[in-house]
Amino acid sequence: MDNFNEIQRQFLDEKPAFLDILGFKGSSFNDETKLYSCIFEPSEVLTHSNGSIVQGGFIAGMLDSAMAQYILHLHEFKVNPLTLHIDVTYLLPCRPAEIQVTSRILKAGKSIVFTSAELTQDGNLVAIASATNKLVPFL
Repeated sequence: MDNFNEIQRQFLDEKPAFLDILGFKGSSFNDETKLYSCIFEPSEVLTHSNGSIVQGGFIAGMLDSAMAQYILHLHEFKVNPLTLHIDVTYLLPCRPAEIQVTSRILKAGKSIVFTSAELTQDGNLVAIASATNKLVPFL
């Protein structure tokens, strides 16, 4: 993405409030690997088990958000990536501390995009996801 920084500024100026709830800290794009990464720091408010484990629905939201953000940036916010299907596999518990979600586009058509994402914490793979998104114009 040649103009990632410009698009990123636009995104941060208008980012949805739910990202603050999830603990979104920032994102980046690697031109070499074509990977889009997000940093989240979920708080104890998002946990169960006496504040020690982030609830799985929030993990799914972080994975979904990273995949959707990649599509939004790639299309310069001209389309809205509606999630038609998401599949999440949880491998380890996630603590309320910094995590990284790395997403990639597996295949992109005119109106459907297939993505995947990995959520890691302290170098350990915590959860993986794949999604199918329908691209619709913003109203």
